[in-house]
Amino acid sequence: MAEITLNIDGREVKGERGDTILQVCQKNGIDVPTLCHFAELSNIGSCRVCIVEIEERGRTRIDTSCTTPAAEGMVVRTNGEKLNAFRKAAIELLLSERNHFCMYCEMSGDCELQSLAYRFGIDHVRYPYFYPKLPVDSSRKYFIMDHNRCVLCRRCVRACAELVGNHTLGVMERGIRSMIHADLNVPFGESSCVSCGTCLSVCPTGALVDRRSAYMGREIQVERVKSTCLFCSVGCGTEIVVRDDYILRVEGDWDAEPNRGLLCVAGRFEPLY
Repeated sequence: MAEITLNIDGREVKGERGDTILQVCQKNGIDVPTLCHFAELSNIGSCRVCIVEIEERGRTRIDTSCTTPAAEGMVVRTNGEKLNAFRKAAIELLLSERNHFCMYCEMSGDCELQSLAYRFGIDHVRYPYFYPKLPVDSSRKYFIMDHNRCVLCRRCVRACAELVGNHTLGVMERGIRSMIHADLNVPFGESSCVSCGTCLSVCPTGALVDRRSAYMGREIQVERVKSTCLFCSVGCGTEIVVRDDYILRVEGDWDAEPNRGLLCVAGRFEPLY
């Protein structure tokens, strides 16, 4: 790929033609906050947290770095009072929309939304709270979908379609009533879901929760042991999540070949049931 040169935060950095601004930043060690972005998935820019200020051809604009292609000669600013004010407002709006009471959530301490709130010093929300009463789908054997803690990043939708190829998940309703649904709005347990758990592994909040390991230990309390699944000859890379020598759950190793984070139901769930 042809090399391009950008100016990011006063630094001259290199990237490849076809990279997004976010990719160039990550390759050059420049930290840009994200929420809906996941490295293995396509980018949709829905959370607006990764916004940057771009100067190009004499014009300045603010755009999402995960969806904006990097171009030769671009001048980009990733930080600043105005950008952080916009990011903070976006995070506050997410917090005001649904039930994000961290003290009661299984993912507290390992939640990307919570981490962003800490990062931007959000100790209160300036907007009215809505908290629509949304359902909790517990029809699946291995995990629970709590729509009240969903931020509609659509990572699960993209993972199901792009990584698994199952296309089970989508989005229904509009505005604050929007929810992730399975097939034509049937319970997860009656859908075409194959229980691979990929949606669970990419969720940034407590919307998708592993039934077995829920509330059995925060991320800071557990140890991760790299291993290999022995259920078939593929030999997928796994991470065994352990607390006090007790196996809580099995996760896919995103750095391992050949599965690159993906597991089937036999590798992720069945060993512990």
